[in-house]
Amino acid sequence: MSANTALVAARPRATSPQSPQRARRVVASSMGIGFDTNEPASDLILPESKLVSPKYGLTGQQMHALGLTKEAMTKTEPVEPEAIRAKAFYVGDAVTTTTRQATRMGPVDTKAPGQSPPDLPSLLLDSNIVVIGMPLVPSVTELVISELLWLNYASEKPIYLYINSVGTQDGRKESVAFDQEATAIMDTMNYVRSDIYTLVYGRAFGNAAMILASGKKGHRFALPHATIKTCPPRLNRSFGNVSDVMIKANELEKTTDIYVDHIARFTGKEKDEVRKDIGRDRYFTPEQAVEYGLIDSVVGAGANVQMQSKDYEAMLKQAAARQAARRGGGGGAQAGAA
Repeated sequence: MSANTALVAARPRATSPQSPQRARRVVASSMGIGFDTNEPASDLILPESKLVSPKYGLTGQQMHALGLTKEAMTKTEPVEPEAIRAKAFYVGDAVTTTTRQATRMGPVDTKAPGQSPPDLPSLLLDSNIVVIGMPLVPSVTELVISELLWLNYASEKPIYLYINSVGTQDGRKESVAFDQEATAIMDTMNYVRSDIYTLVYGRAFGNAAMILASGKKGHRFALPHATIKTCPPRLNRSFGNVSDVMIKANELEKTTDIYVDHIARFTGKEKDEVRKDIGRDRYFTPEQAVEYGLIDSVVGAGANVQMQSKDYEAMLKQAAARQAARRGGGGGAQAGAA
């Protein structure tokens, strides 16, 4: 057989139009595996579950799993509101030892509590302690203000503000946030009705030092090895036309005036002296900060600056007893009405 005859014999023969299901047949050739709509091979037809939907690009099984088929939509069970209520997952009679792993705060109680034990930030907040342990970026400011507002609602006792922050500048003296983050916290401190006791552990630089000094007079503390630094607000490298740069420079000057006014008011010094002192970074030891007026005293072991002692096991038991009493009273009222 010649080469031309072999090519003619290899050509597929024309067949009549076929259905879409019959069109998807896999044939093997010397060049690989592909789709052929001409050669009949009924034993190689792809099943319906393997066909890809041109609309979604998914197979039938995938569409059924995602609920995109009519059968999956009709079999969807309605969701009962009682099954997704918050009380069913956190408190109340819906929480049992079989539906949730028992979590205990001590070896005394062996039953699963009606609610999960509080986490460490909640314990501190429950003791009127707010911690600033990061630079004053917007997320930190939002959290601190939220905690101050909650304590203003929950209690009138003094609020302890613990500070370990570099303010709005990093170690390279570049701004990581706007200086208004610090003034927003200070405005909230003045807004709440409780007194604010401030304490620095670690360091309080720039705007963090201003927040430290804004605490109630006589209750501004520092741990023995803390470091305090005053520094002027700074502006990162700016580009653009002269008008835009001038607007930013004017805003920086306004922010510096606000910083000087606050430091002068908290320390009792003249504004000119404060402006001269913050012209460059100035570091203070706790003793030097007391002399300058940024803090009032240095605290050590045994000082009366600590979180309130509370028996959380007893509190959890009391809360469970109140819930049981409410459930029992509600059931009695319903039985009486019946």
